[in-house]
Amino acid sequence: MNPDTARTRLSRRPGFLLSRTGAAVQAGFKEVVAGWDIRPLHFLVLVSVHAAEGRPQQELCRAVGVDSGNMVELLDRLEALGYIKRVRDSKDRRRQLIVMTSTGRSVISDMSQAIEAHDRRFFSPLTNTEQAQLVRLLSKLYVATPEARGQGFAAAD
Repeated sequence: MNPDTARTRLSRRPGFLLSRTGAAVQAGFKEVVAGWDIRPLHFLVLVSVHAAEGRPQQELCRAVGVDSGNMVELLDRLEALGYIKRVRDSKDRRRQLIVMTSTGRSVISDMSQAIEAHDRRFFSPLTNTEQAQLVRLLSKLYVATPEARGQGFAAAD
């Protein structure tokens, strides 16, 4: 089979197209967050902390689907960068609460703007209507995944 025929066959397979498109968007996303010396999973944790500040570390593990050993490493990095801090829960000294720092709040705003700019560039071949349709269709597929059903994040980082 010649390479053009193989490429044509593959281009008709939605799984292949999603995989290759996902790899491209992921590479761009990694590049954007690398500007803040973090990886995509760090960004997920940072967004989760920002959304529910003062959440216990174990609750954060469950919310983002990351085991406690990996979460410690992720939080260590974010804390070393000054984006978050751990504080003891005044009601239960055994628990640590995760809170944003002022630097973290500023950085997450800047990162979000950079990610939005990346998304605008990446999805610019689509009209606004097509982008909305893509989001609806991808959301429909996503809710059927183990991750969406609360079985953890399987994202490669």
